[in-house]
Amino acid sequence: MAGRDLRQALGLHGRNHLVSIVGGGGKTSLMFALARTLPGRVVLTTTTRIFAAQMRLATAVCYANNLSSLDEYLTQFGSCLVVGEVQGEKAFGVPPELPGQLLARPDVDFVVAEADGSRMHPIKAPAEHEPVIPPETTLVAPVMGIDALDGPIGEVAHRPELVLSVIGERLSVSGDRRLTAEEAAVLLTHPRGGMKNAPPGARVIPFINKVKTNEQLTAARQIAYHVLRITPHASRLTQVVLGAAQSDQPVREVHSRVTAVVLAAGQSSRMGQVKQLLPWGDTTVLGQTIRNLQETAVYDILVVSGHEANKVETIALREGVNAIRNRQYASGEMISSLQTAVRQLPEWVTAVLVVLADQPMVPPEVMDQLLFAYWQGKGSLVAPAFDGRRGNPVLIGREHFAELLALTPDEAPRTLLQRHPADLHLVPVSSAAVLHDLDSPEDYERWRALVL
Repeated sequence: MAGRDLRQALGLHGRNHLVSIVGGGGKTSLMFALARTLPGRVVLTTTTRIFAAQMRLATAVCYANNLSSLDEYLTQFGSCLVVGEVQGEKAFGVPPELPGQLLARPDVDFVVAEADGSRMHPIKAPAEHEPVIPPETTLVAPVMGIDALDGPIGEVAHRPELVLSVIGERLSVSGDRRLTAEEAAVLLTHPRGGMKNAPPGARVIPFINKVKTNEQLTAARQIAYHVLRITPHASRLTQVVLGAAQSDQPVREVHSRVTAVVLAAGQSSRMGQVKQLLPWGDTTVLGQTIRNLQETAVYDILVVSGHEANKVETIALREGVNAIRNRQYASGEMISSLQTAVRQLPEWVTAVLVVLADQPMVPPEVMDQLLFAYWQGKGSLVAPAFDGRRGNPVLIGREHFAELLALTPDEAPRTLLQRHPADLHLVPVSSAAVLHDLDSPEDYERWRALVL
């Protein structure tokens, strides 16, 4: 499966979309990059201002007071920039009602509007009159440059006093404190930040821009992690795009909510005792598996109990995660437990990471590798491979949930992997632990000696 382009990353399926880009850190670059991926006839515009030099990036330009050539330009070039009057080095924006009127035309399929100004800063907080988002907007894309983390807030931010107000601090005399990843996430999702003036029906997808190096990617991942966890608008803010609008491949990763489902309902018949309850360091086998997951980028963790349910649920509660009981665990324990969990997931969870409770030796980095491969668009089914052999955990995308729920008790999650080899991406990993679980007392003692 190939990586996603900007249209796919922003979920612009079909046509008749009005995208409003706000924030700082490369809005104009994103606008033109997005236009190149959209099919049909695309109008670019701004409700603020645009540099005359940036207008040269457009294939054609029309002016708001004379749109007589718009249809001709769209037919010839596929896209056209619509602006107001040019004065000096900048062109004025169009009235906020015009983008919606343009989208209503039969000869226009998409409108992409730059709806905010940041004076070339990588991050901002809007003033009272900002942003100027057209009411017909279907998608708001708050943008920040990852370089916003590189310097003092007073230098990297447009309106730094408002930035600090949004994140709950007063501007210091020197303004020399740097923004943290969590604060950047707050700014992108705050009603006085990236979500200000977003129409009630519009989706919101933040874009973290200028992500080129591995160090920048790590920082952007941290911001995306916090965005997906702190926003109270999970149903409308479903993902975060990490990329570099000016590069040949502007999308690096599309982060969405993945729930880790820990299968802990089994009876451990081969072990002779309930293996998920066995001691492991200062906790239990299940407790350590949960702790490993808590060090990953998963959105949340759901433990499925069954046999010895009360004891399993007590461990889950102690570790601060939720549990759900599979009352059919004696029949097809693995698949019935996974089906029990999937039926409870909210619509904004896009995938499950299926984790065996008796794999406390699988390190967090391995599970993150699976998440990153999924967010890079490499497959809707993702599994680790050691020495060419497929192992566990396994990630299953939402597009396979209906089929998963239809599996019979004698089937297992691997059935999906076998049925859909084209959707399966294997991630080479350096840990042999993905090939093993704790099936016997000998396995338990051997792995405990190796890991602890």
